[in-house]
Amino acid sequence: MIIEDNNIKLRSLVDSEKEYKRIHKWCQEKDVYEWFEQRILSYDEIVAKYKNKLYNTNQEVLIIEYNNKPIGLLQFYKYDGEIYSFIKEYEDIYTFDMFIGEKELYSKGLGNRIMNIITDHLFKKCDLILLTPCKRNIRCIKCCIKSGYKVVHEYKTKDTIGNDEEYYVMIRSKNGNN
Repeated sequence: MIIEDNNIKLRSLVDSEKEYKRIHKWCQEKDVYEWFEQRILSYDEIVAKYKNKLYNTNQEVLIIEYNNKPIGLLQFYKYDGEIYSFIKEYEDIYTFDMFIGEKELYSKGLGNRIMNIITDHLFKKCDLILLTPCKRNIRCIKCCIKSGYKVVHEYKTKDTIGNDEEYYVMIRSKNGNN
């Protein structure tokens, strides 16, 4: 799969050592692992995790390229979580998460551009996109709001390492009725 928009390209992850090493490098950055896994994953854990995702037909894993240089990762899949009352009317709901792994590209508007590109792509498959960012991830929340997502719910749960954490449920509908 390839999705292109000017100098941004979203392409399928390739099963290669080079790709896994790149993801591992990105996941060493606190600004990535704090929101993505809450801990640093070993190289072997990265390989196992993403090799499994590559062959999972329910999920797409994409490498984000900017000016032909890999800069981050995005994954999307059909939402299969809690069916809140405010989303019951929607049959096809997708979710995604992403990160930019190159620090020098933070706060340059790329997150918003990438979010708009994947949102437009997913609206060809679904009527609603639901995101669940951590409430403390202010950069992500601002990007979501700038891209037209609205906070509709808050909840508490455990993160991937068992710490209590608060999250927002943010949605954007294809017809604009958030």
